[in-house]
Amino acid sequence: MKMELYLTDWIRMQEEPEEIETWEDLRKAAEANGGVYVTQMGVLRDVKKAGRLGNLVRDEISNKLSGAGLGHLPAELPSYQGEYVTLYLKGGPVGKVVQAVMEKPSLENADQLRRLNTSTATEKLQRIAEIVQE
Repeated sequence: MKMELYLTDWIRMQEEPEEIETWEDLRKAAEANGGVYVTQMGVLRDVKKAGRLGNLVRDEISNKLSGAGLGHLPAELPSYQGEYVTLYLKGGPVGKVVQAVMEKPSLENADQLRRLNTSTATEKLQRIAEIVQE
């Protein structure tokens, strides 16, 4: 339950664009929010101009997001319009961390994760943990 409250609070804190009508609008929303933007599947469905979130529509949404330079978590998009999805800029710092965690182990990915082990990154992670526990 705490995670849901945290997610809802975090979503309220993110900078919201006036309207999201295109894949580029989603990219701009991610850029405006430090490379990460949380939205609902219903928004992605509407940008796609689809009626239902079937397998084919979700695959097409994933491809369109990728074409706009965005990755998404979870890796398999949910089929319910009310489910939340985290979008991130693929080439940005968050995208590099996600890539390092999700892809096949490599020296480059290990180095990316090691870079998180700095005092600044540790402080940020500790602050996030404190917020989650509140």
